[in-house]
Amino acid sequence: MTDLDLCYMPASEALRLFKAKKLSPVELMQATIRRAEATKPTINCLTFTHFDEAMDLARKAEAKYARGARTGALEGLPIGIKDESYIKDKPTSHGSLLSRDAIGGHTSTMNERIIKAGGIVHARTATPEFSCAGYTWSKRWGVTRNPWNPDFTPGGSSGGAAATLASGTSSIATGSDIAGSIRIPASACGLVGFKPPYGRNPDEPPFNLDFYCHTGPLARNVGDAILLQNVMAG
Repeated sequence: MTDLDLCYMPASEALRLFKAKKLSPVELMQATIRRAEATKPTINCLTFTHFDEAMDLARKAEAKYARGARTGALEGLPIGIKDESYIKDKPTSHGSLLSRDAIGGHTSTMNERIIKAGGIVHARTATPEFSCAGYTWSKRWGVTRNPWNPDFTPGGSSGGAAATLASGTSSIATGSDIAGSIRIPASACGLVGFKPPYGRNPDEPPFNLDFYCHTGPLARNVGDAILLQNVMAG
């Protein structure tokens, strides 16, 4: 398989091949990182990247599959996490210059569930400042473009999440939606985006008190969206 075959492979198919020992999480992660580096100048959908750590975790996942150990629902998959939730000891920018030196003191419940399920956070996905736009641009990170036509926007505010999927630089990705921040990017990039009912998925305060603010999955097909949604919902 070529890098593009691997990068656009459905997450559920990658998991099936991992379990059948026909594909390694290391091979998928290597292809994903190469693709991310190649598309960065034109698409600019990722903010913070953790490629070295991701490769270490991919090797650990490979070893678990090789020995037939119990694996999580997302074991070994490269997951793009919207740059608005928290991972302990890692930066989160919210697309803002105000958060330049911010390091997470805890891991958001949603991210904790994804990591516990074996998902590998290789990168954070771009968002407009504090997720307050239907496009994805910020002074902190610049313009994120639509992989299908860079003259157009991938939408927002989860535009980085949509662009990473459309460009093949994540297997699945997280988003959040108040007034269309999952639905607009999914539509603009030809993806599946799901805004679940209020309270179905956890969120950070004060957004957990907003009846219109919901976290949810973005994916390249319905099955992969269900896969991530089930993990996010616990």
